[in-house]
Amino acid sequence: MKTYARIEEQRVAEIVSLSVKPEKLYHPSLIWMDITALAEQPDVNYLYSDGVFTAPVIEAEDVVFLASSRLAAEMDDANRTIAPLQDAVDISMATDEETARLAEWKKYRVMLSRIDVSAAPDIDWPEKPV
Repeated sequence: MKTYARIEEQRVAEIVSLSVKPEKLYHPSLIWMDITALAEQPDVNYLYSDGVFTAPVIEAEDVVFLASSRLAAEMDDANRTIAPLQDAVDISMATDEETARLAEWKKYRVMLSRIDVSAAPDIDWPEKPV
């Protein structure tokens, strides 16, 4: 599985982990960068220019908005990952690995649901399962 950042207007708009290239799932006009091998992974709203990601300069009033945006993106990713795993469990087709992954992703989603974005920037974000 690889991690990709969707670039929109020179910013990271979305981050997804996929086992196929995003061009196979998303509209071909979208711009995706493979960020799997980067030592420091960018977050949503990072700036992107000439192959380099940089953290945005954040105004104090923007931190809650950015935390809300990140939370929404992380929840969306969790929901998309959980859905087919849950389907496999529901119809008794899940492998042991899929059942274990489902439990990890559900725990992650619960931890996300407990985040108080008003505490930004002092949020301890949970680690995303692989």
